[in-house]
Amino acid sequence: MKKGIDKEKLAKRLGAKEFQKLVYKVEDIKYSLLKNQLSFLVPIVEKIMKSRKNRLINKTSDHVKQELIENNYKNELILFRKELKQEKNRNYHFDIDYTKNFKKYLLWNKDVHLKGIIRNLVILALSTGALILGEGLIFNAALVLTIINSIGLIINFECVNLQNYHLARFERVETKLEERKKNALLQKTQKYGNAINAINKQIEKSDSLPKLDVKQMKIQELKELRNL
Repeated sequence: MKKGIDKEKLAKRLGAKEFQKLVYKVEDIKYSLLKNQLSFLVPIVEKIMKSRKNRLINKTSDHVKQELIENNYKNELILFRKELKQEKNRNYHFDIDYTKNFKKYLLWNKDVHLKGIIRNLVILALSTGALILGEGLIFNAALVLTIINSIGLIINFECVNLQNYHLARFERVETKLEERKKNALLQKTQKYGNAINAINKQIEKSDSLPKLDVKQMKIQELKELRNL
């Protein structure tokens, strides 16, 4: 019986590890700028996030959806500030506390770059035709578009390949990571008591950071929670 394609090895052959080094260097520069020369952009980004949240809330009269939007906004804000503090992009660095979200972000980022590849190919087809048929300003504009989108195509392809590499690696160790997460919870339970279990159950019900429902917690759990 033939084995399937080893996606991790294929991605490595297509330059995933080399491209990852470049991504990390760009990441270092980005966070250095955001913390220093471009620090004024941080509150602007947070205002944009808040404005987007308010627009989404105003579009619906469903209180459940509004609360979900509010919680997602708070979650995204926490993760954004965490990225700045740790100087690590959530799409490229694994976090044991966000195993579920990590895979979601990988797939989301991969989809963004797949759409980028399609856009690059469409523009390249048009600009190549203009190079063949055009002249003067049209030829020059087509040449610039061809160069930009050729570079963009390479970058988007390597980004998709890098996410395929991360996904393959993540899926290979996903079960082990879940076991590590369970063991970490067990250690916390032994240290802090059953309050941790009650909190964890409420977290697992939501993709975002939930509001702690103390009404669902037992008296002993509340006493232990006070001591955390």
